[in-house]
Amino acid sequence: MKPSDYLNDQKELLLICAAGGGFFFVLLFLLGLNLSELALLGACFLGILFFALLWDFRKRRRRLKYLQETLEALDQKYLFADVATQPETELEQLYFRILKTALKSMTDEVAESRRAGREYREFIEQWVHEIKAPLTGIRLLCENNRSALTRRILAEAESVEQDVEKILFYARLGSVEKDYLIRPVSLRECVLEALAGNRQIFLQNGVRVHTSHVSHSVCSDKKWLCFILNQILLNCVKYRRKEGPVIELGSKEEKDCVLLMVTDNGIGIPAGEVERVFDKGFVGSNGRAGGSGKTGTRSTGLGLYLCASLCERLGIGIRICSEEGEYTTVTLLFPKEELLSYKTVT
Repeated sequence: MKPSDYLNDQKELLLICAAGGGFFFVLLFLLGLNLSELALLGACFLGILFFALLWDFRKRRRRLKYLQETLEALDQKYLFADVATQPETELEQLYFRILKTALKSMTDEVAESRRAGREYREFIEQWVHEIKAPLTGIRLLCENNRSALTRRILAEAESVEQDVEKILFYARLGSVEKDYLIRPVSLRECVLEALAGNRQIFLQNGVRVHTSHVSHSVCSDKKWLCFILNQILLNCVKYRRKEGPVIELGSKEEKDCVLLMVTDNGIGIPAGEVERVFDKGFVGSNGRAGGSGKTGTRSTGLGLYLCASLCERLGIGIRICSEEGEYTTVTLLFPKEELLSYKTVT
């Protein structure tokens, strides 16, 4: 608290003191007191007023400093009114009661919001598991009755499965830390698993995939990593070129990390949009146009946002470079094993 702030708060009191002092000065002068006596009385009055204000200012500043330090020391700020010492004045006591009432209302609202969010997440997870059963049935029926039509149905079923997985991972995004297991995984195994889950989509769109240069192992969560690769590969298919689409996957080791590169020869990303592709809901000009896919569906702007969010939580770096009409490369950067602090979360 600054002295100027304190004086500004006390301006009404100072005006009253000035008016009262002026009134009594005139009254005493009319009663016959000389100027030297009036000056002495005025000096005494101003001295008493000055020391009274100084004492009150120092007291308030100490109290405010204590309250501010108490608040800053708390991790859970809403406990401030319970942790601080008892109010020193009736006015402060009233303020504390108002503060406690407001904070209780806030914590009740937060608790209700968290409960609703938890119930919503549980509902989404239950729905995802239930919808997977008929999708698995469709896949089995198509596998046992191969034809041009069933292959198309199988490709659409794979697309639906990927969208369902995206919903599940988006719902779990706020609690990723409770659902991953960091351990050594083979990049090649993750890549092959992601490709197998989208086999019909690649066949239907005539996309060739090369994985001969993927050979390293990293420390990560296999399930989340496969999901990230899924989203990157589906983007490669969606924004492929019409003739001869190719996806190249490769890994290499650098001084302090292992890199996994996913490169396509698709339509690329405009230079002004490359830095925004990881923003939530950003679809870009290609996404609004529907990409190059046969379905003509428009982008939701969630795929790469989820990738970036999951990479941040898993300690994986992600970057993208592209030249419009030529290529797009997404690179995942995995810290080497010795730099990782192993953590298993159940």
